Amino acid sequence: MKYLALSMFLLFSSVAFSGEIDDKCKGLTAYGTPQYQAHPGDQEICHENYAIIYRCDVKSPVAVFEHLTAEDMSGPAKRKDNFYQDASVTPGCSATLADFATVSKTHDRGHLSPAANNTQSPEVMSESFSLSNMLAQVANNNRGIWKQLEIQERAAVATSGTDYYIISGGVFDKGHPVTGNGLGIPTRLYKIIIEKNSKKVQAYLLPNTALPVADLPKYAVPVAEVEKATEMKFNLQ
Repeated sequence: MKYLALSMFLLFSSVAFSGEIDDKCKGLTAYGTPQYQAHPGDQEICHENYAIIYRCDVKSPVAVFEHLTAEDMSGPAKRKDNFYQDASVTPGCSATLADFATVSKTHDRGHLSPAANNTQSPEVMSESFSLSNMLAQVANNNRGIWKQLEIQERAAVATSGTDYYIISGGVFDKGHPVTGNGLGIPTRLYKIIIEKNSKKVQAYLLPNTALPVADLPKYAVPVAEVEKATEMKFNLQ
């Protein structure tokens, strides 16, 4: 029993998070910041409509948290494509437009909190174009199967009459590609969708490759599979 207790202590003492999201980004997560082992330079960043766990060594977000409401996606703001470097990111950790340009023929600057979820005001819409909200995402994936998943989450909000909490991110498996000045290209993408009232959870984990849109149901997985891939504990059970 003592050995078990010591093992559990060592396990959880190695799990770290800064608490910025819990303290300063209130209302954007269903169950608080997940448990995860931070890498040097990692940050938790708040924007008005979404929060980020940002990983310095790949210059990319590994988790973006949204509280999606009907008002978020029915406002007057229009998409402007004003991509920009996030001043909140520590110097040396931020991806640049030049980094993404090195793979622009095959990869998009893929939103995790999509523009269509950020229509309340021009300011909120502009924040969705921060590069801290972007992954180097295979173009067909971003414009196809991933777009369909985003459409489904908005349709769920529109038809259910309740809000949803959404967590989206990239998975950087060992040996993942790197481009530009250290910009990591995720090997996989994930999304967790939580209905506010029922607490029903859906999770998806899919490769960052060109995929048929019709195959989306094949990538529905238990949350535990996303946790294994991301090495994050989302505290949903």
